[in-house]
Amino acid sequence: MKLLTAAQLDATLEHTRQIGVSNIDYDKCSQELIDHGYSILTIPVHLQKDFWKTVELYPTISGTSKHEFAYPDRTDGFMPFGMEYANSTNNVDLCERFCYRDKYRSDHRQHPFADHQFYRHIVDFESGISAIAERVLENIMLKFSIAEPLETRSSSYLQFCAYNKEYRKEDREYLQDRHEDGHLITFVKATRDGLVIFPNGEQQRVTLADDEIIVFTGSLLTEMSDGKIPYMDHAVLNPAVQVERSSLVYFVIPELKRKYTSFIERRDLDLEKIANENHESFGNIPFTVTAEA
Repeated sequence: MKLLTAAQLDATLEHTRQIGVSNIDYDKCSQELIDHGYSILTIPVHLQKDFWKTVELYPTISGTSKHEFAYPDRTDGFMPFGMEYANSTNNVDLCERFCYRDKYRSDHRQHPFADHQFYRHIVDFESGISAIAERVLENIMLKFSIAEPLETRSSSYLQFCAYNKEYRKEDREYLQDRHEDGHLITFVKATRDGLVIFPNGEQQRVTLADDEIIVFTGSLLTEMSDGKIPYMDHAVLNPAVQVERSSLVYFVIPELKRKYTSFIERRDLDLEKIANENHESFGNIPFTVTAEA
């Protein structure tokens, strides 16, 4: 099959980005996030296909590509194993990570890995899930009578996690310890069960159908809503037997180079400072440190 050029891919993405996203009940989703901190959505068929293709294609990526297509200083590309850890326990996440940020897509084109089919499906999935995220946040804002949209795509990123069997440790309860992401909202789609959330502090297993994805809240949204919207702690259980598990996670972060006021009390908020501190607490480089250097 002939690969699309970068220009052809851009045109295709722009055309397909909104396909199927209007079929989601955003009013219900946004209310569930406000009331409970999580919601389960049905995603379009093409995003389901992209998800499973990334899982299928990840093992075909060479070690050379993983070494060369790595930009940890900007949370982009293949990230070093063990770099990220739970900010509550300092236990490292027992998975490999690939991060994709749409703001760097033009830079990616200079690298041969941008032609890999795994990368192409990652790009396509991000295009669709970011459109869904925009509508979810738009509906949340409307419920607080705020018409001004939140700009998020350039600051947000998609992460592929590969929980390979060799990383499992017998003495760990979780492959990824309990935490909250410190963002606005997070979408998670995985190949198997293992994700747990903690509504009202009680551990609850997440079970999704093939066409479903879960979205839950982070503390940036709690801050913006003056505590009205709860953030959701979550973790990934360590299975009783060695099994492979993969997931796609979309972290939704607001544009950080602007000022915000809270929804209800209209307090001034420095989300750049809060988001950078949250991100760094997991072992990552702050989002805007590169721009300031």
